[in-house]
Amino acid sequence: MKFYIRTFGCQMNINESEIMAGLLTDEGFDWTENPKEADLIIINSCSVREKAENKMYGAIGGYGKLKEKNKNLILGVGGCSAEKEKDNILKRFKNVDFVFGTRNVVDIVKLVNRAKTGERFSDFSDKLEEVNYKLPKIPFSKHHAWVTIIYGCNKYCTYCIVPYTRGFEKSRPLEDIIKEVEDYAHKGYKEITFLGQNVDSYGKDFGDKKSKLDILIKKAAQFDSIKRIWFLTSYPSDITESLIYTVAEEKKAAKYFHLPAQSGSNNILKAMNRKYTKEEFLELVYKIKKEVTDVTISSDFITGFPGETDIDFEETIDLIKKCRFDRINLAEYSPREGTVAQKFKEDDIPKHIKNKRLQYLMEIQKLINLEENQKYLDNEVLIIQEGKAGKNGSYMGRTINNKLVIYDGEEELNGEFLKIKINKVTPGPLYGEMKERVIGK
Repeated sequence: MKFYIRTFGCQMNINESEIMAGLLTDEGFDWTENPKEADLIIINSCSVREKAENKMYGAIGGYGKLKEKNKNLILGVGGCSAEKEKDNILKRFKNVDFVFGTRNVVDIVKLVNRAKTGERFSDFSDKLEEVNYKLPKIPFSKHHAWVTIIYGCNKYCTYCIVPYTRGFEKSRPLEDIIKEVEDYAHKGYKEITFLGQNVDSYGKDFGDKKSKLDILIKKAAQFDSIKRIWFLTSYPSDITESLIYTVAEEKKAAKYFHLPAQSGSNNILKAMNRKYTKEEFLELVYKIKKEVTDVTISSDFITGFPGETDIDFEETIDLIKKCRFDRINLAEYSPREGTVAQKFKEDDIPKHIKNKRLQYLMEIQKLINLEENQKYLDNEVLIIQEGKAGKNGSYMGRTINNKLVIYDGEEELNGEFLKIKINKVTPGPLYGEMKERVIGK
């Protein structure tokens, strides 16, 4: 029986798809990259934004047409949108055989076997206790491993559906995570990314209420084959001084933080139920830049949150200019059913204003990016190659501070360290030529 998994959304979804692929393969299923060949299709959905949820609906419709040709095809839907919609998916789409939650991906074989009997059902049981390093996985990369260390979210930002689809924060045991990292190290993996909705909260639910992400980074760095250690996604007020110092001092720690700000206005931050002020966010950014050499910081912003005035928007512009982020992800506010904001806030900002503000921030960020990237021109950087960047013999890789580099080459060297001389900069990638392979890095 051949299976195909379609993954939407964040790296955590990717990691969960890797686990499902491993479990199915371990039970004798065969993985295919062509959905037309599949006897089983699993959609791993995302609900962070309406656009992502609409992609799930489009995929259900598309794969439903395949089912019309193959009556034995089994179609399952999991992930955040499945958790949010629950039985509504079964009612709305007759071609869906089963729906499952974000906390029971380890049950995927049992769920498929139930569906094979002809049962249509939904299952949202909590099996996070069974997520451990012994689970078979099929990583989608041969050199970079994703390791989820904490599930759920306790923040309840008023615009966000995640706490309702992922549940409360729940950390995996520290030693279990390190055993997983050790397993990847023995297999020759060079990069590890620790994942969580609020990755800095890792370990706070162990009893002493102290974050232990810095401890994880130090322990992971002890394995020789692990060369770079990343973490996503951070919550600004959960960043500790100890974590900042660890990133600064540990050579293998990526010199990169993703700090979603969402707004630069204290009024809007309060309405969003974010647990910090603009001033506190700026202080954190300045602290990180002071302590971590060559660090880059990225962020997320929402334009047109209910009640956002021109003055509020000016505060966001000011924050972006002062922080000089390496990259920002922008989204227009859209009400998400089931969130607090959808219940008590009228969506009072016209769409054209939301979009105008988004475009304005994008143009400001492009100028900042171009100015910041100028310092790399004619200099050499060290990257780990990630694969092809296009069809014309170009390849891409990243520096330890997350700068994307594209160069022309004749050989695919995935996972190899390369020294690249930068001869062109843009607001996005850096472009250059390979000088040499770096062996034994």
